[in-house]
Amino acid sequence: MELLKEWLLGVIAVSFLTAAAQLVMPDGAVKQVGRLACGLILFLSMVRPLLGMDYGSLSQALRDYQGELSARQETLEETGKELTGDIIAGKTDAYIQDMTEELGVDCQITVEWSWEGETPTPTRAVVTGELSDGDRAALNEALVRDLGLEREQIVYREPEDKEGT
Repeated sequence: MELLKEWLLGVIAVSFLTAAAQLVMPDGAVKQVGRLACGLILFLSMVRPLLGMDYGSLSQALRDYQGELSARQETLEETGKELTGDIIAGKTDAYIQDMTEELGVDCQITVEWSWEGETPTPTRAVVTGELSDGDRAALNEALVRDLGLEREQIVYREPEDKEGT
């Protein structure tokens, strides 16, 4: 950043000097030659950094930058996947809550996910609660139909904290 600042200040200084020089030049051929000379000096001051540049260092800096960019892109993709998973999990939890209320079943359902390419896919549902066989059958049907789970991917557990024990 410091080099850019120095270069810009140099170009501005040369611009002021060449403008001042053109103001004091007499009209005619001298002024035309003076304009050409001032233009060349200004051009050289603008391209000076390119003439003294270390292209090996620039190439290495670009490779380093590309590596950092790739790492940040991977981090962004992972963050995006996590956020997408959180959104889908939240919407699924809300849907499951509505489904259990609609079925009249009192239980907690936790859905586990895995990523298959760019798509999160439910891999397992853990249902916790004291349920009758009819409640289990209704939940099985809903989870298989709505989440695409197989019957083997639905696990039932009794609640750990039973009242009065």
